[in-house]
Amino acid sequence: MIMDGSAADVATSCRRVLEEQPAAVNAHDADRHAAYYAEDAVLHDPEYPEPLRGREAIRRDMRKFLTAFPDVVGELHQMLTSGRTAAVEITMTGTNTGPIGVPGGTPLPATGRRLRLPYAAFIRFDDAGRIVEERRYFDVAGIFRQLGRA
Repeated sequence: MIMDGSAADVATSCRRVLEEQPAAVNAHDADRHAAYYAEDAVLHDPEYPEPLRGREAIRRDMRKFLTAFPDVVGELHQMLTSGRTAAVEITMTGTNTGPIGVPGGTPLPATGRRLRLPYAAFIRFDDAGRIVEERRYFDVAGIFRQLGRA
């Protein structure tokens, strides 16, 4: 991914990953989405009491999300990069036609309602240009309100 480790290559690689990853979500390809993460990546998500650890956990999480929202579309609005760190603003929209996985609980049945989920994330990359840490920020209560669960 990162060619020679120069600052220009690092910035280019980070931007490329951030532009390509939403395309993987839009293609509903959890495997391609997860391939942008390092094998030992850590993902902090407000829906989970503990971070997701490892590419496989991130892949499983994306599969659950794509099951719950099979028509989901992600749109990257902004990205800022500095070295191996980036910040992004994204909006995900989709219809809840599948069960919603609940950490440690019974999945919630589909509501048939549309979701518009704006979120921001701070992301760190390794020398190979893979994501090693991601911290997502979004309104969990807002999700439940939109889906008629609050």
